[in-house]
Amino acid sequence: MLEVVKVSKNYADRRVLNSITFSVKKREVFGLLGPNGAGKTTLMEIIAGIRKCDEGFVRIKGYEPTSLEARRLMAFNPQETLLYDKLSSLENLEFVASLYGLSKSEFKRKMGELASKLDIEHLLKRRVKRMSDGERRRISLAASLLHDPEILLLDEPTVGLDPDARRDFWDLITSMREEGRTVLISTHYMEEADELCDRVAVMDHGRIVALGTPEELKKRYGGGGRVIVQLRKRDLARAKETLKDLSPRAHPRGLEMESKSPESLTVEILNRLEKSGLEPLSVTIRPPTLEDVFLNLTGRRLE
Repeated sequence: MLEVVKVSKNYADRRVLNSITFSVKKREVFGLLGPNGAGKTTLMEIIAGIRKCDEGFVRIKGYEPTSLEARRLMAFNPQETLLYDKLSSLENLEFVASLYGLSKSEFKRKMGELASKLDIEHLLKRRVKRMSDGERRRISLAASLLHDPEILLLDEPTVGLDPDARRDFWDLITSMREEGRTVLISTHYMEEADELCDRVAVMDHGRIVALGTPEELKKRYGGGGRVIVQLRKRDLARAKETLKDLSPRAHPRGLEMESKSPESLTVEILNRLEKSGLEPLSVTIRPPTLEDVFLNLTGRRLE
């Protein structure tokens, strides 16, 4: 469905994308996971035909991204919703339908499907400026689906949404795949990529540093399980000294240590803390995550 081959892009003397190569299959949700500044948006815009690459090429089912055939096949939903604030949702959608050349009967039929599927019936008469970010996202997605595209390009689609709205949007993306659509999604939320994506390309500084299913990436690059020790602030320095040979790392709740045998490590940690007169507030074990993958590959956390 989508082929990206050795795509590179420069801005002045800065290389934003460096020989990016991957392909996306039919009915696949493919994720571009990386921090802000990794080059995800630039890559999405090149795939959407908005920008030109300096090297390499992109093909949408064999077509150039700027071709009429490719534009009929795909829809690009940017991070900033491109809706007119002073118009109602319905007026925005009517305008988009006119750009695609939909007749009134076609638009009415399509809106009948989308209003129910995206739960936007109650939003159609409301002006965009009076809607929440989550409601805007739904209308923007409806606009993208009016011409029934086979491929959806979603650039950071859940940025700014509260947890409930984000989960609702995940459900919508899953339903798009179940309908037979192909979805390319960029995100810096590891749990989003883990939950939604069949495969993930981990991006950093304009490069793909790893590619595979979430489980493959965690198994290959995630390391061992993590033992997270929550401590009182006054005990943190002493605990770090007590456990220093276990290579503790700072964690928002205290200290974090890695091991292929996290259960045995937990026993060792508790014994040492007890001998030092320290009592942890909690000790938890968690399996590797995509954030661990990014940390191990780049040396820093995914932010």
